[in-house]
Amino acid sequence: MHTPAFAGRTGPLTAFTRALRSCGSARTAAVLYVHGPAGIGKTALLRRFAALARTERHPVVEIDAADVASASDLLTQADRAHAVAGTVLLVDDADRVRGADGALPHGLLPKAEQGTVTVVASEHPPDTAWRAAAGRLGLGLLHTLPLEPLSDAEARQALSGLGLREEALDAVTEFAHGYPLALVVAASAWREGGFRGERAPQDLVLALLDHVIGDVPGPACRQALEIAAHSRWTTEDLLRTALTEPGSSPADVFDWLRRRPFVTAERHGLSPIPLARDLLDADMRWRDPSGYRGMHERIRTHLLERVRQALPHELLPATTAFTYLHRRNGFVSRFVTWEGGDRYRETPYRREMRDDVLALVAATEGATTAAEAANWLDAQPRAFRVYWDTAAQTPAAVLAWLRLNDSDTEPLTDPLAAAAQHHARASRPLRPREHIALGRVYAPPSAHRAASALMDLVIHRILATFMLRTPAWSFIAVTSGSFLDPLLRYIDQRPVRPQITVDETSFTLYAHDWRAVTIERWMEVGHLAELAGPEGRPAARPRSGPGALTVLPREEFDTAVFDALAAWQRKDLLATNPLLRSRLVAQRGGDDPVQALRQVITEALDTLAADPRAEKYHRALLTAFLRGAPTREAAAERLGLPLSTFRRHMGRGLERVRSLLWDMESEPRTTAAGSSTSPAATASGPPARPT
Repeated sequence: MHTPAFAGRTGPLTAFTRALRSCGSARTAAVLYVHGPAGIGKTALLRRFAALARTERHPVVEIDAADVASASDLLTQADRAHAVAGTVLLVDDADRVRGADGALPHGLLPKAEQGTVTVVASEHPPDTAWRAAAGRLGLGLLHTLPLEPLSDAEARQALSGLGLREEALDAVTEFAHGYPLALVVAASAWREGGFRGERAPQDLVLALLDHVIGDVPGPACRQALEIAAHSRWTTEDLLRTALTEPGSSPADVFDWLRRRPFVTAERHGLSPIPLARDLLDADMRWRDPSGYRGMHERIRTHLLERVRQALPHELLPATTAFTYLHRRNGFVSRFVTWEGGDRYRETPYRREMRDDVLALVAATEGATTAAEAANWLDAQPRAFRVYWDTAAQTPAAVLAWLRLNDSDTEPLTDPLAAAAQHHARASRPLRPREHIALGRVYAPPSAHRAASALMDLVIHRILATFMLRTPAWSFIAVTSGSFLDPLLRYIDQRPVRPQITVDETSFTLYAHDWRAVTIERWMEVGHLAELAGPEGRPAARPRSGPGALTVLPREEFDTAVFDALAAWQRKDLLATNPLLRSRLVAQRGGDDPVQALRQVITEALDTLAADPRAEKYHRALLTAFLRGAPTREAAAERLGLPLSTFRRHMGRGLERVRSLLWDMESEPRTTAAGSSTSPAATASGPPARPT
C-alpha cells in the first residue's frame, strides 16, 4: 500500500520542536495556532507533531473537535490534559466546535507553570479573543503558524512514495497547486486511470470541491464564488455587475465571500486560493456552459469599462484584471503570471533617474543603444517608465514609448526608430496628424527567457497604451528570441524583416497598422480567443472587407466622398466605394457596410446643417445628391438659385463635408480614459526626436 510522504513544513516543525524543549526544561507553556484552508495539510502536520512528541516521551492527547458534543466537553478534556506536566494537547478542526462563543481561548490557553504544549488547528486565523486572552494571561507564547501550499519540490517529495511515473508527477503537481489533500486524491485518480492531466474528471473535482469549499448558503453565494474564481480580483462593484440572482445584495454577498478561509484579501480585491479557483471554474464550465459564457461576458464588460475609466494609478491593475480573462485559453498563461506582488514597482521617469537608467541600458544592450537612449531621454523624457527592483533599489527594466513623426526629413540616428519609420513609409505612409509609436523594452537577458512579475508590468503597460490611445503605426522592439515572440504574434503584432543588429544584439520589430486593423476590431478578435485560445482567434481583419482596411491618401479620400454622394441612390455602386474599407466606416460595425457609409455621411451633413452659416451649403448638397435631382440645372431651379450660385454653394458644402469626414478618419482614436489626464495620453511626450 503506497502512502504519501510527509514533506515540507520546516517552519512549523521548528516552532514545535522549540516549544517542546522549552516546556520540558523551563516548565513554561506554549500555544501554537495552526491555520489554513481545508486541504492544506493541517491534520497531517498535527499527526507529525504527535509522532515527534512521543519520540521525546511526552504524553500526547489528540482531540478532533468535530467529534466532541460541545465546547464544554472539549474544555473538560483539555483540563485533564493540562493537569499532567509536559503534555502535548493537539486540537484539530477547532472551527467545528459547537457553542464555543469565545470560550476556547480561555479554556485552551494553559497557565505558564503547567509546562504543556497546546496546538490548535483551524481554517481561520486567531481572532481578537485569542490574542486578548493570551495577553491577559501573560503567556507571550501564542505562535501563529499559517500554512502555505507546498513548493513544487516538496509536492514531488510527498508524491515520491506513491509510485507515480514522471509525467504523472508533473500533472498531479500542477493540478494540486501544493495542497496535500489534492495531491493525494489526484494521485489516486491517476493510478486508477481516471485522470491524465488534461482535464480532471468531474468526480475528482466534486470530491475536492465538497472538502475545500464546503456548504454554500444559497445561489447568490454560489454565483459569487464562480465570479471570484473567474476574475483576478473580485470587488463589490464587480458583483453589482455580474450577479444575476434575484434579490441578492452585492454588499452582503461580498461580506460573506471575504470571510471564507479559502479567499484572501489582496490589494485590489478578493482572490480565491488557486486550488479553489480552478475547481470552481472547471465545475461551472462543465456544468453550465451557456451560463459560464454569460458570466464571462458580464465580467468582461465591467472590466473593460474599468480600463477605460481608470485613473493613472488604477490603470495597470485594471488592465491586469482584464487580460486575466485569457487565463483559461491555454496559451496566454505561458507568458503572463498575473501574480503581482511588491517586488517590482513602475514609476514614471524622472531626471534624477538618468544615470541608473542609462547604466541598465548599457549593461543589457551596449554603448550604442545607451547613447541613443540618452538622446531619447533628453527629447522625450515622458516617454519612459522605469521598473524598480524594490529589494535592490535599482532599475530592473525600462520601457520607452517613443513618438516618431514622418514630417522630419533628417534621417533618424536610432537604427530601430529608422527601421520603423522606413517600414511605415514603405507600407502605408502617415497622413497629416498621424504618428508612429515605437515601444522599446530595455531589460536584461534573463527577463526575456520566461514569464515573470517584472515582465507582467511591462506587458500590461504596452497593452494599456494600445487600449487607450492608438497611433497610426505601432512598433515594439524586443531582443530576438525573447519568450514574448509568440505572445506578440498572438496580439496581432507582425514581425518586420530583416532583424536589426545593434552592438551585436539582434532585435525584432513587431508592427501593427491601427488604421488597417482598428483598436475596436483588435479587441473584438481578442474577445474571440479569451476562452478558445489561439485556435479560436481569427485573423485580425475588419468586418467590412476581405482584407486589411484601406488607408486612403487625402486626394483619393475626397474622390471617394464625392463618388459616394453621387451614387447615393445606387446601393450596388456604394458597395464598391473604397470608403467601405476605411476605418471611418469599419468602426461603425454592423452587418451592412453600405448603411454604415450612408450613416457616416449623413452625420457629416447634419453637422453642416447645424451651422447657420453653412445651412445653404447643406441644402445644395441635399438637393443635388440625396434628393436625386437629375441635373445641376434642375437642382438650382428647385432652390430658386442661379446655376453659378448653386455650384458655389455645392462646392463649398462638399469641401466642408470632406474635411469633416477626413478629420474623423485621420484623428487618432482615443477612448474616454485616453484623455489628457491619462498616462497613456501623455506618456509619449511632445513630438521630439534625438538629433
